[in-house]
Amino acid sequence: MKAEDVDRLAVVGAGTMGAVIAGECARAGCRVTLVDVNETTLETGIRAMVRAHEVLAAAGVCTQTACRKAQRNVRTTTELDDACRDVDILVEAVSEDMKLKRRLFKRFDRLCARRTVLASNTSGLSITKIAGATSRPTKVAGLHFWNPPHIVPLVEVTRGPRTSAVTARLLADFCRRLGKQPIIVQHDVPGFVGNRLQFAVMREALHLLEEGVASAEDIDRAMTAGPGLRYGLLGPLRTADLGGLDIFLAISRYLFGELHSGTEPPACLSKRVEHGEMGAKSGKGFYRYSVRDLPDILARRDRVLLGFLKVLAEEEK
Repeated sequence: MKAEDVDRLAVVGAGTMGAVIAGECARAGCRVTLVDVNETTLETGIRAMVRAHEVLAAAGVCTQTACRKAQRNVRTTTELDDACRDVDILVEAVSEDMKLKRRLFKRFDRLCARRTVLASNTSGLSITKIAGATSRPTKVAGLHFWNPPHIVPLVEVTRGPRTSAVTARLLADFCRRLGKQPIIVQHDVPGFVGNRLQFAVMREALHLLEEGVASAEDIDRAMTAGPGLRYGLLGPLRTADLGGLDIFLAISRYLFGELHSGTEPPACLSKRVEHGEMGAKSGKGFYRYSVRDLPDILARRDRVLLGFLKVLAEEEK
């Protein structure tokens, strides 16, 4: 099977990620079945998918007509047996619970045709363990879309030790059909690539905040107004190339030993969570959020990301 031949998909889990992933596959012309345990969750998921399409239409990424057509390509069900019937690819997008994922993949293996590729949207759990619940580990891989999946182009295709090259290539090619930018993670390491990079920065940012080196606002500004601008276009390794590897080597020799290497989250994070400060969802984290202001913050994030993606698209022409 080739990526252009993929026609029918099942997406299991109608949370924000699963529902919007279903919408992205439908925009590429696929017939998608979105499945969850109850109708209320499915209705909420469909609303999230429609909102994502409205954002894309407002930005000129797709027309309203195309979005409505995609929405008609998505059907919902609470019956897993029905969703698994005769699909080319199944994407699991449930919560990050290994026991739950293994239990589901065991069912997928029984219900899906032998040709069906089984993929997990996990952001870092072991693909090896997930695939071990099936009798088809060569056809199991990670397919990690990044949030928000209708805007962020990165998708990590992660191979377990028995995932075939054919399976990985099919999923990567399918992501390109969706207009995404896939990478193939050749070794099933915790956190894959994106989260390992993200949390390396996060660990140092938390350490700087804990030590009082700078405020949360200034730490964020140091990234957004500095290396973040370059990384968005170049990434860390090409940035080093352009700056001169000799320079980066010299800095590494004195700075690596100074960077935080702790293995436990610092108090400035754990205490906030203990006190119910979960970030935007609770109204307070490192910053404060009001119910009135949060939609504007998210809309601004989406506008900036979409604008940046347009600039990158022009650069690639």
